[in-house]
Amino acid sequence: MNRGYILLGLALTHIHHRPLDQLGKALWKTLGMHATVYGPVARTPQVAPTEQRIPGAPRIWGAAHDDNAALLGGVAGHAGVFSTPGDLAVYAHRLLAAHGDGDERGLGAWLHASLVPQAPIEPGLDRGLSWILAASGRVAYHHGFTGTSLYLAPETGRYIVICTNAVYGGNARTKIAPLRALALKTISAT
Repeated sequence: MNRGYILLGLALTHIHHRPLDQLGKALWKTLGMHATVYGPVARTPQVAPTEQRIPGAPRIWGAAHDDNAALLGGVAGHAGVFSTPGDLAVYAHRLLAAHGDGDERGLGAWLHASLVPQAPIEPGLDRGLSWILAASGRVAYHHGFTGTSLYLAPETGRYIVICTNAVYGGNARTKIAPLRALALKTISAT
């Protein structure tokens, strides 16, 4: 899935003749997401360090965790963005509001199109465009590698945002699965 997002980022840059970080900044400003940026970001208490790739070396802090994004200068279509739970809540709210308003051109149209099942994953789960669709298509969610998750329930207008640092102890990320399962169960039941 990352390759598709990487290519999408490159295509947007080519089509708009602007760097991806500038396109992102313009979009986030329009949406009212004032704390969302591409890295690198300053090492502060608000920025969680990720994993320690080489024993004895400092942890990665404020830079893209993903190797492919790092090779692309930290700005890629699939990784390298730093945000806050508040900004992600703004994003979720804007997506759901646009979807509910019947917005036929912008975010609502994109969300509606992205919620159409494209390929089955397993019984009860399908892949949409950018989303995994669950609960008979009533819930859409997307997981980020480092532990972020966004769950949307367009019919009810509810959402769940998870911001964790699941790679702090290494790439295994085994401890995040129960939290993600609980989030899916919770939003599917409402």
